[in-house]
Amino acid sequence: MFVAKRYRLGSSLGRGGMGEVFRGTDEQLRREVAVKLLLRSDRDPRAAERFHREARAAARLNDAHVVAVYDFGQHDDGFFLVMELVEGGSVADELEEHGPLPKDRAIEIIEQSAAGLAAAHREDVVHRDVKPSNLLISTDGTIKVADFGIAHLPGEGASTLTGTGQIIGSAQYLAPERAQGGQAGKPADVYALGCVLYQLVTGRPPFTGEHPTSILYQHVDADPAPPSLERPELAGAFEAVLLQMLAKDPADRPTAAEIEAGALSASTPVAATAPIPATAAVPLAVTEPVNTRPATTQAQRDRRMTWIAAGIALLATAGAVLAVVLLNNNGTTPPPTTDVGPQPGATSSTPTSQPTTSSSTTAPSQSASSQPTKSAPTPSTSLSPTPTPSATPTTTPSTSPTPSQSPPSSTPTPSAPSRSTPSTSSSPTPSNTPSSAPPSNTPSPSAAGL
Repeated sequence: MFVAKRYRLGSSLGRGGMGEVFRGTDEQLRREVAVKLLLRSDRDPRAAERFHREARAAARLNDAHVVAVYDFGQHDDGFFLVMELVEGGSVADELEEHGPLPKDRAIEIIEQSAAGLAAAHREDVVHRDVKPSNLLISTDGTIKVADFGIAHLPGEGASTLTGTGQIIGSAQYLAPERAQGGQAGKPADVYALGCVLYQLVTGRPPFTGEHPTSILYQHVDADPAPPSLERPELAGAFEAVLLQMLAKDPADRPTAAEIEAGALSASTPVAATAPIPATAAVPLAVTEPVNTRPATTQAQRDRRMTWIAAGIALLATAGAVLAVVLLNNNGTTPPPTTDVGPQPGATSSTPTSQPTTSSSTTAPSQSASSQPTKSAPTPSTSLSPTPTPSATPTTTPSTSPTPSQSPPSSTPTPSAPSRSTPSTSSSPTPSNTPSSAPPSNTPSPSAAGL
């Protein structure tokens, strides 16, 4: 049997929802091909459109992991589609024959399938029907994505090729957004590929049920059981990426390009170095010295304040001592030591420097100037005036040759506080005269003057 007078049909390779696939031969190019015919018994009015869609989608793609389309046309009452012949079977066949596959083999199949989907996504083509039977295996082991019959093409809007309330696709591999009637995007293909991976390592899809509706509810509301519950060796980063592909939110899923780049296989080393939270302690160690600097500065400030307080205390003590010394010396400092003894004849100069209030005291001294023994009190009165009279007593030592100056020579040796006593000690010096009692009354006015 010939199709389009060019393709000789051979044995049937399989039957699908829209048609049947035959082994064929291109008589013009002398190559083996696969010829897909639209079934006459198919009552779906959109079947012809799907044939056209698959042809257009495949024509846009040129990738080793996508089944190539060579020709499309009308045959009898239907249509035909000529494609690349892949003789190695499908992933569904391998899964049925071997059961759950080793992790490495499952990763190999999924990475190659993701490469075909990534090529389609780069052209804004969404497959929308990823499942094991649509992943073909060539004789050299290459995985090829087939059957773009319900693919979404760019510029076609939200067309779903279905009637009202209908959802196309296989329920076991349908993304939650599609199960809720939403438009399928590129993440929907990744979700379906995650369901295939789950089936490859566990032997069944993540969600199963007696009715497709119950399966759709599980895609929306239920979380898949971790595959490591059945195969503990799957625990770790591989399982984490697998479950990420099955995320309910499309934004949380990896892209097909990331899966192609080795997210599943390279994730194991990443998990081994996953104690990256330990590196979070590095900033803490770096910032720790910074936190101790204020404490050191405070301690220095405390020590400085202690020294300052001690210095203030010392200054205050010194100031108090100095004040005492000054108070003891103020107004009580006697004239030079030569003026302490009795100095006759020198009293005449003393009243000249006294204030008017001390005139009463000078009068007795002048009357006593005729007697040397009674002139002794006059030096005590000379202590009260201002320091200006100190110039007057300086002349008296030269005129006083009396030996009575010897006792005063010993009086300068006491400290500053004892200098206030020489004025009284000078009175005992004339103790050899019996008339020393009257002069004792004269110092009382001088004390009043002080």
